Amino acid sequence: MTTLKHEEAPFLDIDLSQVPPGSPRFYTFQRTPLALVRTTHAMLDDLQAQTAYTWSQRPIAADHPSFFVYSLVSPADGCEVEHVPRGADRYAPARPWQGGYHDPCRFGEWDYAGRAIRQYADQDPKLLQMADLDVPEFELKEQHILRITRAAKP
Repeated sequence: MTTLKHEEAPFLDIDLSQVPPGSPRFYTFQRTPLALVRTTHAMLDDLQAQTAYTWSQRPIAADHPSFFVYSLVSPADGCEVEHVPRGADRYAPARPWQGGYHDPCRFGEWDYAGRAIRQYADQDPKLLQMADLDVPEFELKEQHILRITRAAKP
């Protein structure tokens, strides 16, 4: 895993044309680990199908967004989440793993859109609901430059 560090700069510019689709790229900005995923159509189809199994059930836009960016810090406990590629073993093997992240401290899972995943259909939301991964503040410049201006919500 290659991590690019941009600790001191007031912003982080990422040239989206230099990020290959289908696999996350990792950055550190304002001492926060971040992931950027340029999606493929197959990934978006998987993410749309996975919506029913996420806690927030935040839909994936039908117009196929080209990327997702989020913090790799678990909103549950501050532990850094780890990338787990498609097809890897997961905590709850009832559904095939489409790829994403897991929290090695509290066993949470997130998809490539940063949405928290229910591990079992009958999980009690009051007891086990996980939040989605935080999205940094960003803007698109020149249609291919993603400028991150704040790593995480204050």
